[in-house]
Amino acid sequence: MNKLFYKPEQAWVGDLIPYYDNGKYYAFYLHDSRKQAGEYAEETTWHYVETEDFVNVSYQGEAIKRGGDDAFNKNIYTGSIIKDEDGCYHAFYTAFNEDKQLNGERAVQTVMKATGSDLAHLVTDDTFLFASDDDIYEAFDWRDPYVFWVEEEKCYYMIMASKRKHVGYLRGGCISLSKSTNLKNWTYEQPFYDPKMYITMECPEVFKMGNYWYLVFSTFSDKFTTHYRYANTLSGPWLIPEDDVFDTRANYAIKTASDGKRRFAFGWVASKTGNRDFAPWDWGGTMIFHELLQDEKTGLLRAVATEGTKQFYRQTITLSQEKNYNNQATESKTIRSETLGAKFWECPKENFSAQIRLSNIDVHEFGILLHADDQLEKGYFLRMNPSQHLVAWDLWPRSEQGTYQWQIKGDVPYQIETSRLLPQADSYDILIVREADICVVYINDQVALSTRLYDHKAGKIGVFIIQGELTIDDMVLKEMT
Repeated sequence: MNKLFYKPEQAWVGDLIPYYDNGKYYAFYLHDSRKQAGEYAEETTWHYVETEDFVNVSYQGEAIKRGGDDAFNKNIYTGSIIKDEDGCYHAFYTAFNEDKQLNGERAVQTVMKATGSDLAHLVTDDTFLFASDDDIYEAFDWRDPYVFWVEEEKCYYMIMASKRKHVGYLRGGCISLSKSTNLKNWTYEQPFYDPKMYITMECPEVFKMGNYWYLVFSTFSDKFTTHYRYANTLSGPWLIPEDDVFDTRANYAIKTASDGKRRFAFGWVASKTGNRDFAPWDWGGTMIFHELLQDEKTGLLRAVATEGTKQFYRQTITLSQEKNYNNQATESKTIRSETLGAKFWECPKENFSAQIRLSNIDVHEFGILLHADDQLEKGYFLRMNPSQHLVAWDLWPRSEQGTYQWQIKGDVPYQIETSRLLPQADSYDILIVREADICVVYINDQVALSTRLYDHKAGKIGVFIIQGELTIDDMVLKEMT
């Protein structure tokens, strides 16, 4: 079967380095084989895939070879690619070897680069090694270089996930700035962005879209997610939008690429240890794409489904006989209840899409049930709370129950890591895409929620409410042709 989401054989996808060139998108990524249980990103190198439509993805193999155990680039981590005026490609990357010494210290992150006349033949330049100045910036947090040309200054900028020297550990993260005119010699400048908020800001990226500049970065303190900021100029000030993320915690380290007309987000949906709902999130997972749309007036961005995602499942499934749970309505498309009520149908086990349209919404809370049983005691529940402007996944049971009846995590209202702001609207168009254990939800072409769903399969799909009523205008299930 064709797959919508890409994962290499016997390995996992880490941070992506997307690049567009000559009609193709190149998704370079950190190839993590997880050779040792509980360890991540060891002996990592760049591998890559190519795609033109974000559905048909072609694996091309290893892109950059790592060094030996005594080399600075024993591990090759995140970076960026830029093509110079002579047509040569420069892939700047993070080099890391915890046993390698530089300036008398161990575990130093440095920047190295590989070059080539084409993207299939990138070879590390052993003469290039760019470390922190250990004055403005700490030596250890010096990673994820993103290089771009600044026409106004006639030079290249390199921004990185860094930390200011001699500041607190939890708030000292910044995005450093270095400059160069030749991609070889770099100066150390004051921070590009210094919010004094985070431990670090990983995988930074800057791009211009329309009349606005955007700064993208990922954090694991405060929130484990990818944020964006926007500004009228490259020098800022960088504004924080009300909804400053593209997806949930599950889709981390998002970076983007554009053909000059449209821009796409490249990320990875994390796996969970042991492939269980109740387990902790891992580092690395499965590749996923969104398209980014811009409100040209306000500058705000939102992640939506690619056309390939929307059209991937084409064969409409005939709905089963509908069933109801505590539904007091007699109309076929209506749910009405003074408490919890629902309407549902049989659901495929996996590999399907669901398009759902809801209107006439006058409820305390509502949402989508997925892979649930007839009594709504098991399954997943996409909870949509208009008064709190919140949407998030819930699941029952919420954990393995303890000895006592009350040990069911009743004080955990939903999966915090999946929460997003719910758009204010009179009606909702919801697209659910389910492949194996990955589930992605798009709401009103404004909000994306990605997650893993491991433990429940098949069962029922439908709509639930808590006190009130709404209308189900459409429920369309599709599978592969």
